[in-house]
Amino acid sequence: MQLGWLISTITAISLGTGFAIIIATLHKKVVKDRLGKVDFKKTDIYFYWTRWDYITIICAAYAFICIVGLAVCLLNGKTIDNNWVQFFLHQAFMFSMLSSIWFISRLAYVFKGIKERWSDEFE
Repeated sequence: MQLGWLISTITAISLGTGFAIIIATLHKKVVKDRLGKVDFKKTDIYFYWTRWDYITIICAAYAFICIVGLAVCLLNGKTIDNNWVQFFLHQAFMFSMLSSIWFISRLAYVFKGIKERWSDEFE
């Protein structure tokens, strides 16, 4: 494994873990029923702007910056053997995927909450 991939892996693990811890602290505000499922009638956290949304935006912005860094490196004629190309390639892939998954998860929780909370209006 070359240096760019190694540094990128360490960075991805550090940032991803930090972001996940910040998001996971929101679960203390989630009310669950006796089966362990989210009770959307008592839980309002998914209907407000929270730190989950800020982390998703920060993660997406970081991915964009890494994509720009990768483009600059490639336009300067660097190849995959360059440590910076390896770093930016790995970071751009990981954090664009992570921000997409978090965004889709967030939307899924909101839509599920709307469906369970106001299901009578959809019939």
